[in-house]
Amino acid sequence: MARMSLQVLSAMLLIALPQWVSAQTADRVVTTGGSTTGRVVATTANGLQVEERSGETRQIPIDQVRDVQFGGEPQEVKAARTMLFRGRPADALEELAKIEAGDLDGAEQILLDEVEYVKAAATARAALASGADPRDAGRLVADFVSKHPDSHHHYEMQELLGDLLARAGKTDNALSSYAQLAKGPPSFKVRAAAARAKMLLDQDKFAEALREYETALRIDTSDESSAVQKRAAELGRARCMARLGRADEAMTLAQNVIDQADPEDAAALAAAHNVLGQALGALAGREQDALVSFLTVDLVYNGSPDSHAEALYNLVDLWEKAANPERSREARATLESAYPGSQWAKKLAGAKP
Repeated sequence: MARMSLQVLSAMLLIALPQWVSAQTADRVVTTGGSTTGRVVATTANGLQVEERSGETRQIPIDQVRDVQFGGEPQEVKAARTMLFRGRPADALEELAKIEAGDLDGAEQILLDEVEYVKAAATARAALASGADPRDAGRLVADFVSKHPDSHHHYEMQELLGDLLARAGKTDNALSSYAQLAKGPPSFKVRAAAARAKMLLDQDKFAEALREYETALRIDTSDESSAVQKRAAELGRARCMARLGRADEAMTLAQNVIDQADPEDAAALAAAHNVLGQALGALAGREQDALVSFLTVDLVYNGSPDSHAEALYNLVDLWEKAANPERSREARATLESAYPGSQWAKKLAGAKP
């Protein structure tokens, strides 16, 4: 009788609990305010719908989402996404390659879509970082955007598609993708304006890029996500000023970003120290200070590949000017071995006698 009662109780509990509890390990959504666990039951470009453990449904706006970890995903998918977020797209692709043919058998469509996203995004970021032909990556990202308009990665992938199109010289198409990005919440509108500005900056159109960065900074916002994007736009503005003969202003802007940055945000600090180094290098007699700024990236904030490569590129010249050719050769060797396909290694190769 006791055994029968236990069986009945177990059956009643299974009926009472949400279906996802027995079907899979809970999903975890990391947000700007913490995290929540449950089951992601729906996604749109503008957010997620999560069924929490209590059985209640919660809507999470996309500008509050930092990461989504699916309970049933293989460890390789989790590791690949983490590497992607840390700026290591080539390593992310290597992790995905470890997935066995049967590892995703019976997986829900939302998880299969996530694997497709990581592959497309990592391929795109690897192409952008290496300077490789962007066309294959562009087709992969465009296919994802077309097939998954309701993905919570939609805006990110539109931005990536725009970046790839800009790299391919298809300016009008890139602007169309950035326009889709601008349909999102305020922080995405800032990102869209900053993306347009960076495209102009890469074309050496410094005055036009400066105006676009200033447009990004004028967008009316009040959330922390937008504040982060605006700090990045401020750095872009400083880069333009340094190239337009306004190095003093650029130095002040970059230093302000450094002073206001989260001490744990190594990527932002690396970018800011590079901009500061660029501004200082444009000022007469400040080469030593510029060297210290780039050296700070090399020794302290070297986890961001593109920023580290940029710092090494500048150190090659600055160590030479400081009459330390051995350190210059070391910086060159590190750049060429660690980031051989980067735009900075290619720029350095082009500068060789």
